[in-house]
Amino acid sequence: MDDALTEAPDPSVEIRIVGARTPPPAVGPRLLAAVPVAVLGIAALLGTDRFRHGEAVLAARLLDQVFSRPAVVPSAGPLLSYETTAGGVPVWAAVLVTGPVSASWWVGGALLAVALMLALWRRAPAAGLLVAGMTTVAVLGVVGTARTVLVVEATARWGDTGFAWMMHTVGGPALMASTLCLCALLFTPAGLLGVARPTGDA
Repeated sequence: MDDALTEAPDPSVEIRIVGARTPPPAVGPRLLAAVPVAVLGIAALLGTDRFRHGEAVLAARLLDQVFSRPAVVPSAGPLLSYETTAGGVPVWAAVLVTGPVSASWWVGGALLAVALMLALWRRAPAAGLLVAGMTTVAVLGVVGTARTVLVVEATARWGDTGFAWMMHTVGGPALMASTLCLCALLFTPAGLLGVARPTGDA
């Protein structure tokens, strides 16, 4: 058998093994859905003045149409003016929708939490998270506006005693916290979520 002829490699030639370049991971639809939700959450947190003004406008309409109590928001701020009585004489009073009374922080925090769950909680279906999240935001907004209405009604009927009772007892932060805890049940299999098996980015 003839010996195989081998040729020594030319040392001036550099041999480089180039591996196949791994393509960057595609942006999944879950992440695309999480971005606008996060933007809305940040907007709610940073735009508390506009949010509180909207709450004041809604509360004024409810006071006027449901409780037959004339109420207006005279400026672009969150100041709500309403009609009451003092010694049997009709007078106008006002209440300021402040940060502790507003639902803006609760709504903004809930939206950011939903965005994080969309990006990180892959076992939960994106549609279920979105429905549960938007339902939570709607409930928090309704409860926050109802809280403002009840504060005004309690103040108009019972004065400072009604204001303190509604603000620090029934309508205090515990009301919003308990509402958020109840809404958390929506993110369980028994609620609107229904945790599914992993399905990638679907």
